[in-house]
Formats: sequence, C-alpha cells, structure tokens
Amino acid sequence: MEANKCPRCGWPLAELPGSATTSQRVSQGRLEYVRCLCGSWLARVDGVVIGATKSQL
Repeated sequence: MEANKCPRCGWPLAELPGSATTSQRVSQGRLEYVRCLCGSWLARVDGVVIGATKSQL
C-alpha cells in the first residue's frame, strides 16, 4: 500500500483534516484509525497505512 495516500481514492494523507479518531500503543508502534474524505477508514501504524475499509460510495 502507498504509505502517504489513501489506497481507495489516492487522497494524500497529509491533507486529511483533523487527527486520528482513535489511537493506541501496540507492539509495532502507535495504531491510529483515521477517516478519509472518501469515507474509507484507514488503519495506520506509525503513520504507515496497513489497512483500509471499503468506501461508502
């Protein structure tokens, strides 16, 4: 997956408004869930996208 863009729509993560919806420490680093503008939820570990849900389009 592209670390700096949403894998569903390609939107740059640096341009997403707001901050992580939820964040917690895990053994690999800091896990965050962020909502993209396309509606997809992104899972990031230390800022790197590791998963995404399907958008609600």
